[in-house]
Amino acid sequence: MINILKDMEVFAKERKIPIALPDTRDFLKNLCKEKKPKTILEVGTAIGYSASNMLLSCDAVITCCEASKPNIVIAKQNFEKLGLTQRVKIVEGDCLKTLPTLLGQKFDLIFLDGPKGLYPQILPLLLPLLGENGTLVSDNIGFRGMVSKGSEITENRFVKTVHELQTFINDLQNNKNLNTEIHFEIGDGISVSTWRKK
Repeated sequence: MINILKDMEVFAKERKIPIALPDTRDFLKNLCKEKKPKTILEVGTAIGYSASNMLLSCDAVITCCEASKPNIVIAKQNFEKLGLTQRVKIVEGDCLKTLPTLLGQKFDLIFLDGPKGLYPQILPLLLPLLGENGTLVSDNIGFRGMVSKGSEITENRFVKTVHELQTFINDLQNNKNLNTEIHFEIGDGISVSTWRKK
């Protein structure tokens, strides 16, 4: 198992495919061990690295939303190598279109790691899917220090993403139905949201 996960890390690094940073990966693994979710939703699966780590840390089944066909092919191969195929459902396509098709389902854990510039649009689609005692973890909200530290925006193409992530954080913190903790010190920044108890 460990060798396969290491191979995935090397593969991603060589091809510059973003996967969860070690701190984020470990946070997810510990969360799965603690919360013992039965159902997980992941938005942005890439080659299946985060999903694999989560599944190996609990007995859940996972629904993976991924838009890239080449990534899906590789993710399926990785799930098979790890013996996880029977616990994975892959939903292919743009998450803004596929997430509404999941309405009616509830997930104990949702991991948002899709297109960062779309986070504010994705959030309203996720909240109806979050179970009563569920946890929503959103990755990369610090965006290389440009959001978390207010660092200089290094490229013009990042301006919109930084703005959208700032909007997303505000949306989480201003949602009266959610308790949200921001952890810029973990990985590239994560937020952890749960429903407020009524």
